Parts: sequence; C-alpha cells; structure tokens
Amino acid sequence: MLGKKKARELVEKAIAMSEAEQTEIEIMAEESHLTRFANSYIHQNVSGTNVAISVKAIIGKKIGRATTNKMDEASIKETLKKAVEIARVQKENPDFKSLPAPAEVKEIDNYVERTAKFNAEQRAKAVEPIAKGARDNNLKAFGAFTNGVSEIAIGNSLGVFAYNMGTDAYVNTVVMGGTGSGYAQAASRDVDEIDMEAVAATAIEKALKSANPVDVPEGEYMVVLEENAVADMIEFLAYIGLGALAFQEGRSFMCGKLGKELVGKNISIWDDGFDRRGFSFPFDFEGVPKNKVMLIEKGTAKTVVYDTLTAGKENKRSTGHSTGSPLGGPIPLNLFMGEGEGTIEKMVQSTDKGIYVTRFHYTNVLEPIKAVITGMTRDGTFLIENAERTEPVKNFRFTQSILDAFSNTSMIGKEAKLIGSSAGYGARFAMGTVAPALKIDKFKFTGVTHF
Repeated sequence: MLGKKKARELVEKAIAMSEAEQTEIEIMAEESHLTRFANSYIHQNVSGTNVAISVKAIIGKKIGRATTNKMDEASIKETLKKAVEIARVQKENPDFKSLPAPAEVKEIDNYVERTAKFNAEQRAKAVEPIAKGARDNNLKAFGAFTNGVSEIAIGNSLGVFAYNMGTDAYVNTVVMGGTGSGYAQAASRDVDEIDMEAVAATAIEKALKSANPVDVPEGEYMVVLEENAVADMIEFLAYIGLGALAFQEGRSFMCGKLGKELVGKNISIWDDGFDRRGFSFPFDFEGVPKNKVMLIEKGTAKTVVYDTLTAGKENKRSTGHSTGSPLGGPIPLNLFMGEGEGTIEKMVQSTDKGIYVTRFHYTNVLEPIKAVITGMTRDGTFLIENAERTEPVKNFRFTQSILDAFSNTSMIGKEAKLIGSSAGYGARFAMGTVAPALKIDKFKFTGVTHF
C-alpha cells in the first residue's frame, strides 16, 4: 500500500503535470484475498494487488476522464493528456460550476492489522465450522471468505486532499442438502468480530429445516423478513430514488413528496458515513466530507443526497455522496434503518398466518416511480401458522412496492445487523447496510417455484 504521505505526493505531482483548467486525481489501491469453497471443500485461494489512478480533467464546462494502473511518470502524463483530449471533444455540461473546494475531513481509523494480515491458512481454519458442520449433517457448503485492505486518496487542483485506508472481511455461505438450503453472512472491518460458528449454525439449521418444502399458493400474505431481505429493499430504494440525479430527472419516488408522508411513521432511513456500526467512511469520491443525512424521518420524505454536479444545479452544497461515476449520480452508500422494539420471535408469535423469509435473490426494479421490485425468496422460506414457524414452503416470486411494504410495517426489530456487500469483481470498497428485521402486514407473492 502507498501510505498517506506517498499518496499525497503522487496526487500533487499528477496535478502539477496537468494542462487542464481544473484537475481531480483519484487513487485506489487494494490488497485482496479470497478463499472459495464448494461441496464443503476449499477449491480456490487467490490474492491480488492493484493501484488505479483516475483523472478528471476540466476544460471550461467540458469534463474528460481517463484511468491507468501504471504508476510511472510517463504513464501518468499520458493519462492526463488523454483526459484533456477527451474533455475537449465533449459537449459542455451547463450544470457544471466547479470541482469542490477544500473542506475539513474528519479522520476515521478503519484499519485493523489482523484483518489485513489474515492469510489463507487462517481463512481455511475460519471456514472449517461451515464445511465440517455441513459434512457432519450430510449437507454441502458453498461460499467464500474474503479479506483485504483498500486505500483511497482524492485531491484536486483547488486544494482538496482526502485519504483513508481501511480493512474489511466478508463471508457468505449457502448450505444445501437434497431439497433444503440455508444462507448466512457476516461482515466487519475487524475479522475477529465475525462469529464463524454462528454463521455455520445459521446456514446449517436453515438447510435442515427447509427440506421437503410444501406448496403454498401465491397471494398477499403477512411476512416476517430477516435482516438480509430488509437490507435488499433499503438498498434498492436508495439506488432507484434517493439520489439527486434521479430526483432532478423526474424518475424518483421522492418527486413531489418532500415534506410529505411517504411510508409508515415508524420508518426512518438515513445515511451516515461516521456510524461505526456500518462500514464507516469519511468522504466521497470527490473528497467532499460526509455528513449524516436523514432521507426518510418518521415516514416523511426529507431529502435526497447530492454530489457537486447535482448540487450546483440547485445552488446547494454537496452532501458528500459522489460515487465517482458520471452516469449513476450520487447514491447513499452508508444506509441505516431505525430500530423498533420487536424481535423475530415476537413477530412470529403475533402472526396467525404468514410467510417467513430469510433473504431475496435476483431482485430487480420494475417501476422506479412506485419503487416496485421483483425477485425470489431463497434459502429458508417457511410458513407461519398459529403464531409458530412451521413447514418449509417452496420459494415464491414477489412483486412488491417497497413504499407500500414500508407503509404496512407493523413491527420492527430492536437489533439491526450489518448486511455486507461482497467485494465482487470490481475495486475493493467495503459497503453494507445496517437493517433490522421487519414484520409487514401485506406483501404480494405473484408466483411459486417448484423448489
């Protein structure tokens, strides 16, 4: 990894070589490690390192971008030149006013040495409870354990410089056997905070109890959603409508709703890059400091998040939510839902007939303005009868407005969990949503599977 001093020197050197009117430099460095397992045996251990330098060049109101992962001076010069050339042939963006000015960024210590140094042998020991537990129960475990370090430095020609280095670890598993399957995950910046025994026990129990599912007809049901399913809904809500670009383009469910009741009064959703319960991070991908932003407060639509470009269009200040992408616009990435007083046990005990859902799978958007999504239940779907979770049921397709679901939420869990997002195949950047379990009185299942 570069370290703050070297990263600053590299940013300042690149800016000094730029011929653009304004220049922004972003450096993303990472060390990533991954252990994959299938059929209850480890089949892959991989590690990789990378550094990417991204340039944003401004010529008037024209913006050009270019990226390299070569660190030598000649390659950086060539990338700067490409960004300027690209800017010159772009159309002017009338909304662009300037790159952000310097502002104080609070420091957050996101680095845990043990997580950074957690090696393949340690990962193998960590996943042993999952693999061995599955084998002992005549089941098969599939999944992955990843850990690593990500380093981000952002600076511009107006004097902005922001830097943070953080670790993260993430594990997820699907345990299968015959006609049943179970899922569990855990994530943290500190690998020692991940309870692998609990992850194993949860997935194995779900796999055993979901065997031999019965047919239940589609329809509208009362549901109890575990935290994984709730986090999925919150993240889709953010993606389709809690950013300023969607709002300004008239495709957000927040349009015409600010200051008005949007969902039930027991629902509050916010973004907070400094809350250590999530994957805290102090600035966005323009180097603008993050602040806590109430998006929905006690059911009322409050605001959307902004980057510099969308804020300039409304003569506002950026809320610190640039993703660095020229296409998607700002998005809240440090999401939280307020807790209630309930527990999953109380939710089940207060339900005469309903469906218990572990998680959603392959969720997609149908109607952004109404926040309608569709997807499948997966890895632990059960019938609730007479205040008890009884038989496993075959998986459903759901087609549901998130806003309607959050308007019909009758109980909220008192303990929220961090539901992590895998590092996947892109640059390593820890993300996750802190969500409680929910009981929702009306939820639409529109199809039934054969498994």
